[in-house]
Amino acid sequence: MTYIKFGPNADFETINNKIHDFFGEFPNIDFNVNFSFKPKVDYYKDNDNIYIDLEIPGIKKEDIKVSFKENILTVSGDKKDQAKNIKANELVKSERSFGAFSRSFQFTEEIDPDSINASFEDGVLKINVKKEIKKTNQEKEIKIK
Repeated sequence: MTYIKFGPNADFETINNKIHDFFGEFPNIDFNVNFSFKPKVDYYKDNDNIYIDLEIPGIKKEDIKVSFKENILTVSGDKKDQAKNIKANELVKSERSFGAFSRSFQFTEEIDPDSINASFEDGVLKINVKKEIKKTNQEKEIKIK
């Protein structure tokens, strides 16, 4: 199988390879670029609702927390490193990112925290928020369906 470099991190891999080539004769030098996990988001709205879709592949629903406080919706969790159980001499390449993450969204509209719905299916967390005026300073945890 041939590995073809593609993607936004290719430039960093090129730099990584050049450093390895330059310092190749020194066995203990290891320069790896590790990007932590940050879910990709689609954020859109219509007249009545705000929609937020987050791609969170490889994580369990139970490991995701959605909360709302002071007009800010926060999604957080921890994506586990699946490659850590592989012996170092057996791992050829690992490009997946992992780690703790948190994404926050501040709404310009006042919303009702009781109207927030979240569902998680096929690695996508879908959040629906109805635009309603109801202020609260209490933190509310949203249950994921």
